[in-house]
Amino acid sequence: MRSLTRDQFLKISGLSSGGFDALQRAGHVALAFGTPIPSARGGYFDLDLVAMALAAALAPTFGRQAATAIVLGFFNQWVAAVGDADADPAQSYFFALGGIRADPGERRFSEIWVTNGTHAQISSDLNNASAVMAINVSEIIAKLRLRAGAAGVDLSQPLFFPTDHERFAQIVGEFEHEREERMARLRRDKKKWRRQQALTSGLNIKAVPRLRDAQPAA
Repeated sequence: MRSLTRDQFLKISGLSSGGFDALQRAGHVALAFGTPIPSARGGYFDLDLVAMALAAALAPTFGRQAATAIVLGFFNQWVAAVGDADADPAQSYFFALGGIRADPGERRFSEIWVTNGTHAQISSDLNNASAVMAINVSEIIAKLRLRAGAAGVDLSQPLFFPTDHERFAQIVGEFEHEREERMARLRRDKKKWRRQQALTSGLNIKAVPRLRDAQPAA
């Protein structure tokens, strides 16, 4: 992972300083490791760029609040697509959600399943879904690298380890610790903490069965 300054982060993400601050005030910022605040004041990771791009892609369908909660809650799923996409550029990797209805006659989804992988993998995982939304993570990474190059930032190195690398399991297994450290900082601000809790209330979203035992739960 490459560290970025706030200015670099904003330039590559395409956000103005005021626009990003407005998203933060509204509780609509999702960054890597499942938290809405950076690892250090004014410091960001290249993975934070992917998180914001995913939230922006989800927002038109789910709304800003739910999109933020999904990206925050399922870091372990989308970062798997990031790692595999860099390791296997010959095909596209996706972060995908599928709406499941317990009764075919129901209008609302009883739950939403989250998965990642190639087109074949997500098609198999979500074959019972009534509706599927698949975000091409490979394309997101390519676009971010183009923007980074224009901003004078080199993001050519892999953004994360592939899922078959031992470091992937180690880092993802430890991400809850990183998340708790950041959340402890967030809890000190009661207003922000109440807003964060509101983001995840009422959402019935879970990883597909193939992934629930393979990676730490979100």
